[in-house]
Parts: sequence; C-alpha cells; structure tokens
Amino acid sequence: KTLCVTELLCFILPVMICALSLSERFQVQGPALPVFVFPDEDAVLPCYLSPDISAEDLQIRWFREDYYSPVCLFEWGFYNLRVQNPAYRDRAGLFLEELHRGNVSLTLRDVRRSDRGQYTCMVLSDMMEDNTVIELVVRG
Repeated sequence: KTLCVTELLCFILPVMICALSLSERFQVQGPALPVFVFPDEDAVLPCYLSPDISAEDLQIRWFREDYYSPVCLFEWGFYNLRVQNPAYRDRAGLFLEELHRGNVSLTLRDVRRSDRGQYTCMVLSDMMEDNTVIELVVRG
C-alpha cells in the first residue's frame, strides 16, 4: 500500500515536532543560597542553562518586580537598552563570551543598597521558557 501525502505528513510532522522540542528543552538554574555583596562592589548572580546549550539565540531577561522594566534584556543577539530600567543603565550585563556555554549569569557593577532583593532570570526560546529567582543581599 502506498501512503498519500496527507498520511505521510500525519506521521512525519509529530516526529519532527517532538525532535525539535527535545533539542530545545532546558532548565534555568541558579544558586540555592543568596549572593552576598558590599555596597560599591561588583556582584555576579550566577545562572546557567542545563543542559549547557548555547543561549546566543535565546531571549535572556533579568528583572526584579517589573517584567516590563528589566535589569537586563538580551534578545536577537543584542542588548535591548530601550526598555531597560534606567537604574541599571551601564551597570548590568551578561558574559557575552560565555553565552555559547549556557552561562546567562548577570554581572552588576557598583552595587547599591537599593539593589538588594530578588532577581528573576528568565530564558525564552521559540519552544519554551524557564526561570529561576536569585536573592541579592547587600551587607553594611
């Protein structure tokens, strides 16, 4: 018996979608304990993809309370400074040379007391998204 095109697509398409979704699956992982820093120091909020797939083509959004005013937003291979929270301008960034290894850690320069609190690292692909929350404690 020969398969018609419709039957063939009904068989192949789910297999292709399953293969795509498996290759796109990842988890965003951060430390279980808070990150401690003193005022005026630089801080790194460690965050990684597991498995360590490349994050170069993914959207990486670090934010605090307001999703729409991110601490750092990297999408389509560039920083989106247009929507960045002005309090973090020229202070927040990623390790761009480490994105290919799944390192999506945030570096925060010249930490202020007002920077203390929870930071969400959200990573989005076309197929999925995941996030983790990291606590920054500013001592002193």
